[in-house]
Amino acid sequence: MNVDTIDEQTLVAVADLICGDGTMFYRKGNELAEFFRRAGWKEITAYDGDTRKSWTVTHLLRRQDEPNAIERILTRLADPRDYPHDRESANEVRDRLNLLLEVENLHVELDDDLRPVIKAGRAAPKSIPEDISRQKLQYSIEEIVTDQALVPLLNQRIIEIEKCRANGCYLAAMIHLGGLVEGLLMDAAVSRPIPDSIWDEPEAKAERVRRAPADKLTLHSLIYAAHRLRWIDTDVYRIVGGLRSIRNLVHPHAQRKSPGDVPDEDTVDMYWPVFIGTVNDLGRTRPGESSARQARPAVDSAGPWARRKR
Repeated sequence: MNVDTIDEQTLVAVADLICGDGTMFYRKGNELAEFFRRAGWKEITAYDGDTRKSWTVTHLLRRQDEPNAIERILTRLADPRDYPHDRESANEVRDRLNLLLEVENLHVELDDDLRPVIKAGRAAPKSIPEDISRQKLQYSIEEIVTDQALVPLLNQRIIEIEKCRANGCYLAAMIHLGGLVEGLLMDAAVSRPIPDSIWDEPEAKAERVRRAPADKLTLHSLIYAAHRLRWIDTDVYRIVGGLRSIRNLVHPHAQRKSPGDVPDEDTVDMYWPVFIGTVNDLGRTRPGESSARQARPAVDSAGPWARRKR
């Protein structure tokens, strides 16, 4: 389609995207000139040592009233061929460009030949997974939870996390996600033996975890015990601590002390695998799980830190 004149401020923002500061698609001064040439601007001048953004903005504004020339820049910027062997960067640039073009009521999409084309209107929103509760899960909630009265409550949390994510309520989604993981670990703590001796170990004191009845343990203590007794693997243990910190933002005073820590869609997507890992680990380590499926080493009496000390 023919592109109408793009607003100056939009072109300035496009210049930022072309320069790629702070990204994996950063372009050096000489690479900027090459980019313009690949976009079909044959008479582009060599980079003259000016700031990269200033140089880029100057060239874009010179041809602001030439829609075809600007269209070639926009489509080249979103062209996967400009990011060989880096599809992730190509997709990220296209997404960012489409955000900039929303105010122009335009978007870029790839045709059947993977060539970028300008289309009228906004880009279609990304679809969320149809059922994020079952991606890569090897066990169901029903299989790993001992207290069956807890099952519908945890499944309801999953539904609410999906709804919060779909509607942009990311902090609420993270709070529910923290509660979901806490519910799983609490059920395991109540139904599995926890030796009293683990609370007296140096690591427990260093982590400031304290003994308590299983159904009174804090999330911090539950995470510690689950890792110490190898109910969950180290990868889950390391990340679930971050989930605990974000879950604590349910308290406004805690959030006030953490300026800038506002969960977004990426936060939810990044921490959702913690739930999946927790379910899978608890399933593999549940009492009575067959050795063929479990395929785990015996529990070291000194816990998961033993290997580190040797």
